[in-house]
Amino acid sequence: MEHFDTIEWSVIWSIIKDIVMPHTWILTSQTLIFLFFGFILSIFYIIILNKKKVLTRNPKYYNWAVKVYIPTLIVGFLFVFGYTGFITGVYKVMNKEKETIVSSVYNHVLKLSFESENSKNEFIVNLQISAIVVKGGSKVLLASLKKTTSEYNSGYSIIDDNKNKLANYLIDKYADDIYKIVIYGMLDATGAKANINIEEELTYDDFSTGMDLLLDLDYKDIEQGIKDKLLIWFDDLLYKQYKSLLYTQLILLLIIMSLPLIEFLIYKKWIEPKYPNQLIKKQNL
Repeated sequence: MEHFDTIEWSVIWSIIKDIVMPHTWILTSQTLIFLFFGFILSIFYIIILNKKKVLTRNPKYYNWAVKVYIPTLIVGFLFVFGYTGFITGVYKVMNKEKETIVSSVYNHVLKLSFESENSKNEFIVNLQISAIVVKGGSKVLLASLKKTTSEYNSGYSIIDDNKNKLANYLIDKYADDIYKIVIYGMLDATGAKANINIEEELTYDDFSTGMDLLLDLDYKDIEQGIKDKLLIWFDDLLYKQYKSLLYTQLILLLIIMSLPLIEFLIYKKWIEPKYPNQLIKKQNL
């Protein structure tokens, strides 16, 4: 993350904007569709409130004042659904063009990280070598652990067979984690001899993340592997952001819908009892 703070986010935004804006018809259509549903639902909700006499009050001036809820609810519904339609359109466009976005951002970040194409290629070659070494080391450790486990048998076939099956299962499942811990421990021990605390310079979580990348990447096409990892990260980030925005709009909609109900409960408890003998005329929408 050395160059994270130096990233020109205005450039990143311009990349996304240039990709999203040509799809304005998707943004417009999604917004209009959601506005239509928002308007229909607002009318439906107002009709329900009116039938339940939630929009009917006593005395007369209060009965007229409460009708302000009608345009307020319509505007509130239109705002929530219109905004939801817009962010849904943006999400669909970005999800459709995510490969282009990731590739553009990746190329931009590379320009910040490397002085030239040659320096980038040299780094990729070193990364390929590291991936080969790490994968080879993990496989060697796995074979060694399995061999060591099978050498210490009790002599009872039933016990030994089950013990070896369980051991092999655990080794296969956690071989990479064991290998990462061993390598990190070796680095820590080496650093201790030089009076260097490796945990301050490189936490195990960061080290583990880097090792996972090397273990997972296909060294034959390492750049594509990195882009694939970024694509997964971007897809997850995009979905989480979209879900978070939808959740916020849902809360806002519930607040808007609850306002006349809360005020009606207050009216029924403290205001209506003061006017028991006055007739309430039904008001038509």
